[in-house]
Amino acid sequence: MICLFSFILCGCSVPPQYTIAQKSDGTVSQSVYIPFSAEELSNLGLSLDVVASLSNYVKYTFDMYFTNMYNNFLVRVQQDAGLSEEDKLYIINGCPTIQDMQGEGQLAGISYDFEFATALHYYYFNMEGYYYNDLVEELNKDDSIVEEGFFTDKKISSGKSIFGVNMQYDSSQTFAQYVSNQCYSILKEQTTLSDETINSVIPKTFIYRYGTPSKKLHSNADLVRYVNGVYYHEWNITLNNADREITTWQIIVNNNVWYALALIGAIILAFVLIIISYIKTKKEKKLSQDSNDIIIIES
Repeated sequence: MICLFSFILCGCSVPPQYTIAQKSDGTVSQSVYIPFSAEELSNLGLSLDVVASLSNYVKYTFDMYFTNMYNNFLVRVQQDAGLSEEDKLYIINGCPTIQDMQGEGQLAGISYDFEFATALHYYYFNMEGYYYNDLVEELNKDDSIVEEGFFTDKKISSGKSIFGVNMQYDSSQTFAQYVSNQCYSILKEQTTLSDETINSVIPKTFIYRYGTPSKKLHSNADLVRYVNGVYYHEWNITLNNADREITTWQIIVNNNVWYALALIGAIILAFVLIIISYIKTKKEKKLSQDSNDIIIIES
């Protein structure tokens, strides 16, 4: 649903975008942008009335989608036996409000920006069907692969973007492919555009971003941007590779190995210094003894 109607408002060069960013203060932002170009759609032969109608319809659809999502979130919180009344209030207060469910913009594009107090709030809000205990269990699962090395380990996490999730009722196609097919049908029914024109205005690319304040996180992203203290890893997703693997990794230092090397190095250094000191002392004694053996002859 996040992208379902974004294809209707295509005809523009800006692709649909989905961004998740965790900031240094622990808050999490979630942004969804649905592009819309009234001018380009008008140039395709659609009247201004049709363009305006599509714009209103899409914004209303998205507003209703997020409103329903918020209402379902509230029901889930109230029914969650794993939360105390105080915990329920904490979860609700840390998530977006009903006012945030109304998107901004229209003819140039519709954007939704949500702020969450913590990562837990983000996951609770977005992972529909999960109550607190189940959510914690799911989040505690560590599916990372660790490539062990001598000095460092490499912890690798892999998955798919939201655009690459397989449909529940049709696993043969990804979410992006499903949306594309659905939007083709919608444009075919609601406009007089030709098949060739419809295919030309359906976006073939999407942008998925993951933001983190950690400089130590690496990824197979196509681009990394640093904006206001956050590193944004950006992947370009297409219909043909919607299920491309999103991979991130961190280099973990093997502290015990480095501590052992430091200790061994310190022992070796101390041993070398002792030897040098011993040799130096022995030479000084020899020079002192030789000076005492010198006989001065006066003529």
